Amino acid sequence: MYEIPWSAPVSLTMLDGRCRTVIGPLDAMKCLQSEWPVRGGAYYSYAMRACEAAVKRRKSPSEARAAFVCASREAFLTILAGQGREEGSDGYRPLE
Repeated sequence: MYEIPWSAPVSLTMLDGRCRTVIGPLDAMKCLQSEWPVRGGAYYSYAMRACEAAVKRRKSPSEARAAFVCASREAFLTILAGQGREEGSDGYRPLE
């Protein structure tokens, strides 16, 4: 697998205060698996599925990005200014 970059990275402030910039669905999967503070949420699972589908080219990278942003909000992580939105998207997606 290789990284498919998002049109805009997502920069987060993790609960321990570290800043983490996620550049695409593969990076998001690594972040969700090894650094995520809340793994039981509905958006966490949705983001994992969406990112895996994007890596396998079954979903668009922008769909995976939107799911990752939703999971970030669900985990109460701070999305740094301007990072949560892609042009024309509000970042919220219905759960599948």
